[in-house]
Amino acid sequence: MKDIKPPLLGAHVSIAGGIYTAADRAAELSMNCFQIFTKNNNRWQTKKFAPGEPERFLEAVSSGGFKGVVAHVDYLTSLASPDDAIREKSKAGLVKELGRCRELKIKVLVIHPTSHGGAGVEGGIRRYAAGLREVIGEFDDDGGGDVTILLETVAGQGNAIGRSFEELDAIREETGFKDRLGVCYDTCHTFAAGYDITTGEKYESVIEEFDRVLGLESLRLFHLNDSKKGLGSNVDRHQHIGWGEMGLEPFRLIMNDDRFAGIPKIIETPKEGDYLKYDRINLDTLIGLVGK
Repeated sequence: MKDIKPPLLGAHVSIAGGIYTAADRAAELSMNCFQIFTKNNNRWQTKKFAPGEPERFLEAVSSGGFKGVVAHVDYLTSLASPDDAIREKSKAGLVKELGRCRELKIKVLVIHPTSHGGAGVEGGIRRYAAGLREVIGEFDDDGGGDVTILLETVAGQGNAIGRSFEELDAIREETGFKDRLGVCYDTCHTFAAGYDITTGEKYESVIEEFDRVLGLESLRLFHLNDSKKGLGSNVDRHQHIGWGEMGLEPFRLIMNDDRFAGIPKIIETPKEGDYLKYDRINLDTLIGLVGK
């Protein structure tokens, strides 16, 4: 009988009350990895950590036995914007975000390719890649280089860039730092962008396409979310696992794919009502698919 190891599975958790409290919330849900924002995700301002706060966070992560922590950039960062002021604020904010990850010894930061603001996909990719190139260069010159940036797949809503594997690859190539940029595969986003993984045959076809364009070695993280909207809708609306248009089969396939056994899988399912209750339901659903 095949030895089934516990999957690397967790959720995005709140940092309310101090960043170290995120580990307590993750432990309450019996996770072995988790994702956080390191700051308020809807504000440009970044406050320095309180004295001893990073140390308390590291102690909580260590005592909880977590195998991985992921950070997600805020929702304001927009490196592809045609507005120079926004791009400059985004670059400065991203350098600070990488520094906060380094303080917390978080090795992975997820970022969204953003809107080109009506200026066109090609121009948006060039601006986004140029911004990333400057950010990585500045961070590395400051002694960084120990935080990997993951480009997250997007649903393709509005003027978003990165709606296809080819666009993500173009961003990575254009930066000149391809080896420093991995990919986060969000199941809701890719489904909304038109990538169908709802049967075994379709799943293998999409994974083969990902490998051909981006290389499976670039896939460093999954965001596991069902979708409230249909295939190719280009609408980003997360749903609980198995409750949406995707159903359970895509998640069964991912949870049992040996190629991805060592890759963390994070849920970003709706935080409604008693969110711990729903997070537990979603995590239990995914665990229940292992070995089936």
